[in-house]
Amino acid sequence: MQNRTLLSALAAAAVVAIATPSISQAQDTTKKVSTGEVAMAPSFSSLMSALNSAAAQNAKWTAMTTPITAENVQLVNAESLLQGNDVAAFKTALKTNEADVATLRKTLGANTALTTILKGNTPTLTADDVIATDVAADGKVTVYYWKKSSDQTKTP
Repeated sequence: MQNRTLLSALAAAAVVAIATPSISQAQDTTKKVSTGEVAMAPSFSSLMSALNSAAAQNAKWTAMTTPITAENVQLVNAESLLQGNDVAAFKTALKTNEADVATLRKTLGANTALTTILKGNTPTLTADDVIATDVAADGKVTVYYWKKSSDQTKTP
């Protein structure tokens, strides 16, 4: 009888020893998981990527069904990203994607929520100042603008 009790106790201890680590490795669902509040800082590289994907970004804006809010929009002055980078490559990309950027601007100009956000910025912006956007899967949007001086044309 003592052997049976001893074996039962050993078996129970073995089960607890095996089960305890797997329980402690279980995912804690009570903790809040980041939902993407920390975005990658805009850079020359992200600007170039957004500019070269203007047609795809336009398709995202066209398919967008949820109204955009100011909290989800990050306005980035492209001029600050150009400093110390290949401005010639930027201008070439702008010229290469001229038609797609024009289509994107037209789409953005028709988006009343975005135009309100642009007008509320300092300096005041319009869709014609936008050169690229990056619409993320979580609905956050980076809008790259280039506020051109009066001696520069509005088209790339």
